[in-house]
Amino acid sequence: MKLLKSKKHLSTEVKSSIIYIFSALFTKGLAFITIPIFTRIMPSSEIGVVNLYNSWSSLLLTISTLALYSGGFSLAMKEFSQERSQYTSSVLSLTSLGALLLGLIYAVSPQFWNRCLNLPTSLMLLIIAQALFQPANNFYLLRKRYEYKHISSGILSALSALAATSLSVWAVLRSSKAGIEELGMIRLFANYGVLLAVSAILWISILKKGKTFYSAKYWRFGLTLSIPLIGNSFAEQILSSSDRIMIAHMVDNSAVGIYSTIYSCSSAALMVWDAINTTFIPYLFNNIEIPEQRKKIQATSSSLILLVAAATFSLTLFAPEIIWLLAPEEYQAAVYIMPPVASGIFFIAISNMHSNILVYYKKTKYIAFSTVSAAFANILLNFLCIPLWGYMAAAYTTLFSYIIAAGMQVVIILQLQRKTNQNTNPIYNTKAILYISVITIICCLLCIPLYGCNLFRYILFTVLAGFFLPKVISFLKTRTLSN
Repeated sequence: MKLLKSKKHLSTEVKSSIIYIFSALFTKGLAFITIPIFTRIMPSSEIGVVNLYNSWSSLLLTISTLALYSGGFSLAMKEFSQERSQYTSSVLSLTSLGALLLGLIYAVSPQFWNRCLNLPTSLMLLIIAQALFQPANNFYLLRKRYEYKHISSGILSALSALAATSLSVWAVLRSSKAGIEELGMIRLFANYGVLLAVSAILWISILKKGKTFYSAKYWRFGLTLSIPLIGNSFAEQILSSSDRIMIAHMVDNSAVGIYSTIYSCSSAALMVWDAINTTFIPYLFNNIEIPEQRKKIQATSSSLILLVAAATFSLTLFAPEIIWLLAPEEYQAAVYIMPPVASGIFFIAISNMHSNILVYYKKTKYIAFSTVSAAFANILLNFLCIPLWGYMAAAYTTLFSYIIAAGMQVVIILQLQRKTNQNTNPIYNTKAILYISVITIICCLLCIPLYGCNLFRYILFTVLAGFFLPKVISFLKTRTLSN
């Protein structure tokens, strides 16, 4: 209420952050609202099909789009501040060529790729359509958020998500009553049909407005930053998706459905972080070179990480209740996945915050090195641990891999600051972030033995909230909003 009353006095950046966070919460919140609907209508094997498709589409789109919107795009908006439309249309044409190439590769041997990815032809064609049109939506939203045009991007995201979610729920309910078994495919086509229609309109609009289909200058700038990030983006997708893909091959689609549902519940903290990070990047890029702003950056970054840590711990503490609300009895035994997965997602925030600096200084090869190393460790650990301890082991291998990625990037940043004599005025408060990280892991994993003691968990949360919440609110008011 105080924010609403004082909205005239808030900076454009803060207004953008608030509106975008609410928009992201609404958009992602729709996915959480529909989880109990889908888990009670669709068999876990069909939910597994949906998540297997999403895993493969994320991996393939990372390659076909050349990671052109994975951090470098925000820097391009700064470098080409007077040529943003031309740059956007140019890199969109580049991603379109990547989609066409992906389609040609599939057309050479469709049956081979269907068997390899365990997906039918119809879903493979849907992936190719995503590769062609989805980058337009991503570029549009990234540019609007960089320019703090929060209302237009927020409305588009919210309405698109609402329409896609509503249609997918209606289609699955109608198909289930009609006795149709392929509910996963129905849900995917209903959802992405709406999103791709919006993306196709934006695709035409961006190309028409920018009128730049090829530019050596723009392509060279974009590819210089994105080519090292292709390996990083692909490795990030491996980190987030390989567990599900390997569970599908080593266990079954039903296990994928259960694991993915719990993973989605754990991702609420990541939803908060994505919203925060999108608005934090322009602030960081515009102030990183100003020495007297470093203290403010340190305070802001530490407070944001603290906010994500609080969200992570809250999700973990109430995991039994969250799963009880969102899924039937079949999913309850997987509650112990939540603490390690939520902790791993917390380290995504740590990693993203430090990779922002590496993107700014055009040191993207170090991002790729750390993420590829973590992805390799994740695949190896999954291969060894899933056969021994079942699909739940993937949650702990994912946590360990995210710690590797974040730890390597922190070390790289510290070394770069030492080489450039920035130790006396660092960008982030590394000690504070380290303390928050260690405490977050310990608190989340200690929740596991408490899942059988409901009354104790409620009392613990009440005591902690009463003690820390006023301090967190006061800290955020005096530090973050003032920045």
